[in-house]
Amino acid sequence: MKKIPVLLYLLFLLFRMQAQQRFEPEIRTFESLDSAEHPATGQILLYGSSTMRLWKTFSQDLTGFNVVNRGFGGSEMSDAIYFFDRVVVPLQPSLILLYEGDNDISNGKKTPEQVFEDFKTFMAMVAEKLPETRVAVYSLRPSIARERLMPEQRLVNDSFKKYCQENSKKAFFIDLYETLLTESGLPNAEFLAVDKLHLNEKGYAVWTKATRDFLERNKPQ
Repeated sequence: MKKIPVLLYLLFLLFRMQAQQRFEPEIRTFESLDSAEHPATGQILLYGSSTMRLWKTFSQDLTGFNVVNRGFGGSEMSDAIYFFDRVVVPLQPSLILLYEGDNDISNGKKTPEQVFEDFKTFMAMVAEKLPETRVAVYSLRPSIARERLMPEQRLVNDSFKKYCQENSKKAFFIDLYETLLTESGLPNAEFLAVDKLHLNEKGYAVWTKATRDFLERNKPQ
């Protein structure tokens, strides 16, 4: 009986390795771009899942800040860790704006506690390999498609917030959760695309305002 958890864990690792292979084309595209264009170090890096990848107007929205986007849709916090050396380290960003954790819970493989443990691993990698880099993590977003997961999302957000409060020199929390809800506390369709999951133009306007407000208060050093 004791061998069953170990076997399940090994199967989970195998599954994650196979899942991560589907990101290879995007990661190789990032590597080709960085090799050809040699982006400046010290920029603000957008990193994470489809909320970042689909932020097509980020350059205009964040005018006045030097920003590079390396979001890859469908990713989890463990994927952000897995590709850290290949995507993040070469850019040497001054600040990472991170959105991960939503897919982790939705895929049904991780608890809020496991997502938070992965986040702490990510932060440990930043501290070790990019000691001058700061990280701002966004709250997980509410959506109609994942309304049933709101309790788990709130647990993750609470953990992120507490960590950032305890590590306030290097970690920051950008909280949009309540802003994206209706007055009755449900996900607001006004901010969501037709899939009821991703942000639409109005949603990104809210996202942009929160991001710019944060950047104005915490300009990269």
